[in-house]
Amino acid sequence: MSIKLEVSEPPPQSLEEILKKIFWKEPDVAEKARDFLQHIKEWSRTETPYTVDQWKQYTVKTGITQSTYSNMLKRLKNAGMIKKTYNKGRGKHELHINKTFSDSLYTMYTLWEGFTKE
Repeated sequence: MSIKLEVSEPPPQSLEEILKKIFWKEPDVAEKARDFLQHIKEWSRTETPYTVDQWKQYTVKTGITQSTYSNMLKRLKNAGMIKKTYNKGRGKHELHINKTFSDSLYTMYTLWEGFTKE
């Protein structure tokens, strides 16, 4: 997970602030990532989730470059916010919102709490 943590700052108060920590080298991508997460979340509520091969349509629709899309996808996957799964029935890879991100943060929290209370 690649997140820039600074203890001098207050904790993030919104998803946008979390994304700014993930995209700390390119803060302007954080808003695009928020929109992409929303897009995946909306698609996951349908019977045909967002498939990996739809990247070109998404870049044209949003006006982002393939490079920005690839970087955004990589960082969101590495953070555990989205996951790529293979749907055998459709024969395609799909992207889904992933709970791993919050589970990882909770695990880090409990480990740190345990350490400070020893």
